[in-house]
Amino acid sequence: MELHSRRLILRQYTKDDKESLMKLLNDKEVSRWTERIPFPYTEKHADWWVNNKPEDDYVYAIVKKDNHSLVGGINITTKGEIGCWIGRKYWKEGFASEAVERIKKFGFEDLKLEKLWAATHEENKASMQVLEKTRFYRVDDRPYHIEGVGDTKMRPHFELTK
Repeated sequence: MELHSRRLILRQYTKDDKESLMKLLNDKEVSRWTERIPFPYTEKHADWWVNNKPEDDYVYAIVKKDNHSLVGGINITTKGEIGCWIGRKYWKEGFASEAVERIKKFGFEDLKLEKLWAATHEENKASMQVLEKTRFYRVDDRPYHIEGVGDTKMRPHFELTK
């Protein structure tokens, strides 16, 4: 299922995204703000990303409507967690806020979730600004849990209820 906003399309990743993924994600400044994107980001990583679809996760490529270029990615889990990344060359253009607004609508209306949440790094001021702009509120700091890794350091935790 594709999701549309004013400037963006959120759609499934395809094999055609592989080169763009490698260019956008093989960037230490992008991967440092995520828990699951390795650096360096290689062809092996891109192959895995376009060929595997998580069961409890709706994962979308973020592409521009006007030229269909990949600008980032966003996901929402069945438990309401939202994660988003934007390629550095597209930072400060409002794409993250627009994608989060659209995935929020999907979470509340289609998935029938009552609460959405996100965690970020304390140093990631841009991510916190996106969450605040999209009406999430910071509730506290919590250990962030990654499947297969366990709890990582404390992260600012943001929530939004329906």
